[in-house]
Amino acid sequence: MLYGRRYLIELGSAVTLYVVLLFGANYLERALHPTFPARMVLALTPMLGALAAASAIMRAIWRMDELQRRIQLDAIAMSFLGTALLTFAWGFAESAGLPHLRAFAVWPIMCAFWGISGIVAQRRYR
Repeated sequence: MLYGRRYLIELGSAVTLYVVLLFGANYLERALHPTFPARMVLALTPMLGALAAASAIMRAIWRMDELQRRIQLDAIAMSFLGTALLTFAWGFAESAGLPHLRAFAVWPIMCAFWGISGIVAQRRYR
């Protein structure tokens, strides 16, 4: 199971780090008004938390048994395809008047599809 106690602690710590770095970087950018190189460093600082979260997810997958890995592979594949199809369709729909889809929206869309796909994949192997 992906949601073991150890995983939740690791992922929760990573997300906490991300949020602290995000708010800290935003605060420092507003307070200091840095020039380009420092502004870029500040803008990318929250990625340390995102990398920690990705690492926690991979460690959880590596700790799974073969069936759970298969379920997660199915869920990730469905998530990838669902996200690809939705963003591709959205790109065409933008020419019909929908607002521009920012890159920040892609990851939450993928996570939502991963959660839904996990339920579908889990039921498939019952």
